[in-house]
Amino acid sequence: MGVKTDTRQRMITSAALLLREKGVAGTSIAEVLRHSRGPRGSVGFHFPGGRAELLTDALGWAGNLVTTILREAASQGTRPDEVFAGICDYYRHQLATTEFAAGCPVGAAAQEAYGDPVLGPVISSIVEDWHTGLTAVLTRAGHEPDSAADLAMLCISALEGAITMSRVKRSTDPIDTVRARIVPMLTPPA
Repeated sequence: MGVKTDTRQRMITSAALLLREKGVAGTSIAEVLRHSRGPRGSVGFHFPGGRAELLTDALGWAGNLVTTILREAASQGTRPDEVFAGICDYYRHQLATTEFAAGCPVGAAAQEAYGDPVLGPVISSIVEDWHTGLTAVLTRAGHEPDSAADLAMLCISALEGAITMSRVKRSTDPIDTVRARIVPMLTPPA
């Protein structure tokens, strides 16, 4: 079972890594197999639904990484300004160390596949989970629920836009600007 799980997870991870660099259109089965070093016949075995199932699982895996961070932050009472700064710092590092190739897999997929009948609802659900999670972090820190929901939407929208702009400009300035402007807004009320 270890080998089966390992091969499947390697393919999911590879698909997520490719999505963040190449988007949905550039993430082919052949690319995933090459990147994961998976055998050709393993796709049908691990993903009977083909490419759509693989991309769905890759998006779910990538989205869940952020969702888990947000849920843990909410349950532990981590300050929202620290949570958002940490996420900004993570993406800044990813962009800077990959020569601006690596963006957010969910954001990249959202720009291409928002209307896709299979991937669109998956992306929407992930973004909703992020919004719910960040809203919970903000609410627990003392922000009013309506204000927390608005701030969470602002954070997600601004960061996804900053990731895209950083890639286009080949500079971390957009993420640095978003971090500098939004983090003070998230400081818990006195």
